[in-house]
Amino acid sequence: MDRGWWWKFGLIVAVTLATVWLLVPTYYSLVVLTPAERNKIALLEQRLPAWSPPARYRLNLGLDLQGGIHMVMRVDTKTALQKRTERRGQQIARYITQDKKLGEVKADTDPERLQLTLTATDPATMDAIEKEVLATFTDFSKVSRDGATLVLAPDESQVNRFREESVDQAMLVIRNRIDKWGVAELDVRKLGTDSIQISLPGRSDPEQAKELVGTTAQLEFRMVDDTNPNFFREMFQNTPPPENSGITVTDEEGFAQLKGANREALLAYVKDKTPQDREVALECIANPLKKNDCLAYRTYLLHQDVPLTGESLESAQASISQINEPEVNITFDPVGAREFERLTEASVGKRMAIVLDDYVHSAPRINEKIAGGSARITMGRAGSKSFEEWLGEAQTLALVLKAGALPAPVTTGEIRQVGASLGEELVRKGGMAALVGLALVVLFMALYYRKAGLIADVALVLNGLLILAGLAIFNATLTLPGIAGFVLTLGIAVDANVLINERIREELSHGKTARQAVDQGYDRAFWTIFDSHVTALIAGFILFATGTGPIRGFATTLIIGLLASLFTSIFVTRVIVTYFVHGRNAQTVSV
Repeated sequence: MDRGWWWKFGLIVAVTLATVWLLVPTYYSLVVLTPAERNKIALLEQRLPAWSPPARYRLNLGLDLQGGIHMVMRVDTKTALQKRTERRGQQIARYITQDKKLGEVKADTDPERLQLTLTATDPATMDAIEKEVLATFTDFSKVSRDGATLVLAPDESQVNRFREESVDQAMLVIRNRIDKWGVAELDVRKLGTDSIQISLPGRSDPEQAKELVGTTAQLEFRMVDDTNPNFFREMFQNTPPPENSGITVTDEEGFAQLKGANREALLAYVKDKTPQDREVALECIANPLKKNDCLAYRTYLLHQDVPLTGESLESAQASISQINEPEVNITFDPVGAREFERLTEASVGKRMAIVLDDYVHSAPRINEKIAGGSARITMGRAGSKSFEEWLGEAQTLALVLKAGALPAPVTTGEIRQVGASLGEELVRKGGMAALVGLALVVLFMALYYRKAGLIADVALVLNGLLILAGLAIFNATLTLPGIAGFVLTLGIAVDANVLINERIREELSHGKTARQAVDQGYDRAFWTIFDSHVTALIAGFILFATGTGPIRGFATTLIIGLLASLFTSIFVTRVIVTYFVHGRNAQTVSV
């Protein structure tokens, strides 16, 4: 065999081993652990062997396969807009009267019509007031003007943006809260324009879920204890963490921090090891493959006292600075501005942690005293992160700040406990039916196409493993539509092998040698198979982009399955057939 064949064979072996390795957490989660233990991530990590991938790379079961809690939360954007309009009226009145000193002005709000009426004490000042207000507060537009009275309303584009951001903020808070509950297969997604659908597979206490999700978020500005930058390193050296805990020491942020993938294990390790009036908070390091998941956690040592909360924050907006660096601009109300000025004056050179629901989302350094109630948090461009990654972090931080500062009321629209649609007996029967069906396909291919059919069977099994491993990489949740996509892609893979074998038979009937028949059979079937797969892939991507819930689950499985089918039907089978025909110098091919 030539060198080209050997590297192709080595690639197939490597892919097969990697596939089996990636499915280890899935096997332990679905087979080794009992259904009651399946959602306990800490227990799964303890059971996994040391050489296994992390527990996050596993295939989950959806609500329809294992039951759980289904919730629909409604975001009251109307009330949030009303409060925002009232708050803007107060800001405009202070700006005109105190900052610009253009005269006394009174602000009245019509909550139902979302209109703001400004009335000047001196009608002669209204022209200057109107000009200044429209130039400064561009998120409001003029509705009408009648003498000393000016009526404003929020700009329609700003209203739509605010509604969308309100739902995004609520989703962020909900994810943070449920993450601390330790739910393995959390699924939070938008439902329409003002609702959020939450699926908690494996959970059985709707009231606990309602209490957890429905409470108001708490945003806090707290000082980081910088007195001993090596505090966590000394803790790690003096009292090492338990073996297999995965806890390490890192200097990624310029000072010593503990880092680990298991939140509960990290908190348990630092418990009762902090100085008086101090406590440990964690930062979630997002998974680049799945932003809703935490890849790991880092520790911060914080002062227990909370000098400033999100109640004093008026606005937060991500933007690009003049030197092309992502930043977040924040503004406090008058009370918050005084407290923020006092805090920054006493803490120059120290870090201030921005904490939402006990999670540290950023810890910027205070470079100088900040007066006036406005501040800028620069994200920087250091390290290996790209500009887009830094900008994404700035936008996330702005959402975090607004989630605590301007939370739209969230109410429970629907909450119910869901039983598995299939049930254990039907799952077992469905699995048996799938195995029987697969066995019949394998038997048919082997009998009808003989040795070439057996090769196709090997590729078919590898194709199924690749689909499961691909879903595990993305920590996907397997549902009934996902199973349908799995079965469909296996059928497409079989169809591709049938097409190749029939093409080889046709070439043999024309008097071609075994080598010629195999080479031309694969070459001439390639574009037919490629075109059909690409067409199906386009449909899969459209379903994924436009669908929701079960439709996206089906599309995800379909896309991964089609890519796996291209690899196994065209590449894997050809390498194996080439070995028997070219490597062993066969004069005939059994098709």
